[in-house]
Amino acid sequence: MCDIIDIVENADPCNKNMGGTEDSAFYALLSDFASFPDLPVGESNLAAKFVIDDEPVFKAGKCWRRLQLSKETGRMNYESVGNAGALQAVFAFGIGGNNLNGQILNNLADNFTPYVFLVKRNSLPAGRYDLVGSDVHKAALKGGMAGGEKSGDGAMYNFEARATQKFEVHYTGTVQLTPQA
Repeated sequence: MCDIIDIVENADPCNKNMGGTEDSAFYALLSDFASFPDLPVGESNLAAKFVIDDEPVFKAGKCWRRLQLSKETGRMNYESVGNAGALQAVFAFGIGGNNLNGQILNNLADNFTPYVFLVKRNSLPAGRYDLVGSDVHKAALKGGMAGGEKSGDGAMYNFEARATQKFEVHYTGTVQLTPQA
């Protein structure tokens, strides 16, 4: 395993430091889960302390849903909020205005309904995702549609998922894409 805590001059020997996210992500409504794994905060190994590797249990007929993002629209940021050291995970992404699933998601994006997102940043190792939201720190999704121009950029549904959480949390478990029996 690469030790990135003792890096000299910001040279990361483990991964390329590419920005943005992959062009797909995964989401589920919080109500889709029968149970959600806890963060191993008692873990003494710092590398494992903020990683969930246990899979959540979905209710019957539920699973992760794949979002196909418009090319190079995904951004994953963590912003400092409040005065108690909390972070706000912010996942911003776009879906083309000609994608009817974008319209459906935009109609559901009420900035209230709790979601959970798995986001694969380009700078993370394979099989590791940012976890935006959980049963404790719910993510809310808001959306909008920019109409575009006939001779310029096309229409785009723009979304932002936000969750105020204590830590930057990663998920390394299986991404279940088959509905739970």
